[in-house]
Amino acid sequence: MKTLAKTILFLLVVFVIGYFSANYVLRKLAVNAIATLQPRLEQKGIVIENFDYAHVRMNSYNSCAVTGVDLGFHLNKKMYGKESFNADFSARSITFRFADFNEPSFFFTFKDFSLFIHADGTEDQKTFGKLENGYMKTRIPLYLKTPVESAKIILAEMKKLFNQNHTPMDLELEADALLGIDGKEIKVGLFTQRQDNLTYLRLNEQDILKAADEFDLELAEKEAQIISEHPGKVPAMIKITRDAKKLSELEKSKNPRFPEDAYRHIYWSYHLTRTFGPELSKEITDAHETLPGNTKKERSMDYHNNEVARKFADETLSAEEIKDRVLNAPEIIRSPRDVR
Repeated sequence: MKTLAKTILFLLVVFVIGYFSANYVLRKLAVNAIATLQPRLEQKGIVIENFDYAHVRMNSYNSCAVTGVDLGFHLNKKMYGKESFNADFSARSITFRFADFNEPSFFFTFKDFSLFIHADGTEDQKTFGKLENGYMKTRIPLYLKTPVESAKIILAEMKKLFNQNHTPMDLELEADALLGIDGKEIKVGLFTQRQDNLTYLRLNEQDILKAADEFDLELAEKEAQIISEHPGKVPAMIKITRDAKKLSELEKSKNPRFPEDAYRHIYWSYHLTRTFGPELSKEITDAHETLPGNTKKERSMDYHNNEVARKFADETLSAEEIKDRVLNAPEIIRSPRDVR
């Protein structure tokens, strides 16, 4: 019995020493890892400008946590017409947990994180460049023999989630996405849904309707539903819709007889088709026509002009060329009175 007690005591002491020494080792590893990774990241156009954290500790034999994380980095990547970006990331805690020895995997959990990405020299947000109050949890298979390939797969799946709106990766994400256009900033709920072994990205429909009101845009509930299923496309959708409205109103202010409604629909449907393809463009424009208020002839005119614009999308047209077509092309209906 004494031998058993001594053995248990010995193992307990070893565990305690190992636990606390592991925390010290983890801190050293974190510092060394950043120093090692930085030159490699710079080759990829990612420059770490600052990295700090409050604590790093072992939670259990297979889990560790980093708290109070702050990271600033620079992206030398051309995106959205900009040459480079600054980014700031922070998280209350990041937990790493190893599980399943048969199929080794890491579970990553980010709690209360924020991410802000903006182009150099401007704070004007043209995309969901800011996420706040975020929570993310994902399981990542650990291919011990091919860590580089594993990383490539992970990055490709994340890109697919935001570009194509779905991925087979098991990912749970919830955050407030801040959309900023023309000096206004709107908060929209962003979340994931798991269905048929795929993870889908979604936006809160009610938040979309509120955003439309803030940007002075008419939006049907059916339209908001379609938009909520394509979060990565929302900023471009809003920009195209606002541009169509502003340009048509500008032309009307210069010429009271200008066919404002026809121009707005042709410009809008044309650019939606050029940007997102004819199928999604038709879904959006058809959903918009469910708004109450239009007469039967007005609705027929809008449907017709939206379809004509989708055919124009095979060509590259400037705003002035679109205007010329609206004024002169015989296939365009300029007034509800012309509907047959």
